Amino acid sequence: MKILIVSTAYWPYPSGVSEVGYYLAKGLRARGHNVKVLTSNYPQTYRDTYIEDLDVIRVGKAVMIHINKSVSHVPWGYDIPFKIRKLLKNEHFDIIHYHNCYPPELEFWVLHFSNTINCVSFHTVGFRKNLIYNIASFIFRKYTKKLHGHIAVSEIAREWSEPYFPGDYRVIPNGVDTERFSLSVRPFERPKDSFIILYVGRLDKRKGIFVALDAFKRISDEFPNSILQVVGKGSLDKKVQAVTDSLKLGDRCQFFGYVSRDDLPRYYASCDVYISPALGGEAQGIVLLEAMACGKPVIASDIGGYDEVIKNGENGILFTSNSSEDLAQKIGQVIMDDKLRKSLAVNARLYAEGYAWNTIVKRVEDYYVDLLARA
Repeated sequence: MKILIVSTAYWPYPSGVSEVGYYLAKGLRARGHNVKVLTSNYPQTYRDTYIEDLDVIRVGKAVMIHINKSVSHVPWGYDIPFKIRKLLKNEHFDIIHYHNCYPPELEFWVLHFSNTINCVSFHTVGFRKNLIYNIASFIFRKYTKKLHGHIAVSEIAREWSEPYFPGDYRVIPNGVDTERFSLSVRPFERPKDSFIILYVGRLDKRKGIFVALDAFKRISDEFPNSILQVVGKGSLDKKVQAVTDSLKLGDRCQFFGYVSRDDLPRYYASCDVYISPALGGEAQGIVLLEAMACGKPVIASDIGGYDEVIKNGENGILFTSNSSEDLAQKIGQVIMDDKLRKSLAVNARLYAEGYAWNTIVKRVEDYYVDLLARA
């Protein structure tokens, strides 16, 4: 098949959707398909995470906006529609796979000009549904009729999307690179007798960074050898640093900013427990799978999407969302209970193996075949 993967979010911008677009394209190409990726141009800031080992086409310039209590990017460029129309006219793709379909992103313009089989993945879950959703679904109804296939990465993603984008749905989760994230990853050197708690994500309110800081403050006196390591940057960098200073966490809270793709698995491998205190808006949680694939116990908020990955007490622990007190209690429980910590780690890795990308890509490929057969 000749396949176009369309995703405004893509490398070098570090995000879960960027990972999905990259690994899906790479996996489909490995299975013998002719695959191209269409995305946008990102600023020089992200050059250290640049990957270009696939056939990637870039149009427009990605501009940051604030939405859904977080940040996102939209493409900007007067010639974007013309370039997309020319691309589709020349290439004749059998399948176009979108990782969004809302205007003004690239996915919308591709869908506008597309005359082939269109499949969209829904990765997004909002905090609440409102009048805007209903208006948007009415305005773009004619475009939703052009969608032949709908992939939801979780049940909650399907529940959120189906009322506005009705049609055939298949729940296919995002995967994880179980070779890149594995038990054999070499950890960094670490202080003797330390207990490292890891947070990986953007520094914004939705990802729960302030919950993480407050929870760490609550346990810091009881467990003086504990260290909180934070990997990621965001729009609230200065505020996060100010809160850290006000809590007097000192050098026990370590900020690393964006790290290279080669180093990211090593941060997981170096920690004793991984925490993900997101407040909501998570359709699945790729970071959970990355930590689990490295054989690490995971403590995550009990929000929709996360509760489809974490089986509480078996392959991880769920805590009450937005409760730094409960998160601190769960961290202390993992620190004190060696047997629990080891059990969670073993089960986490076994569970993550079921999300290996070769398995997930095969399920997506099978869905493409079904869509083509119906057409």
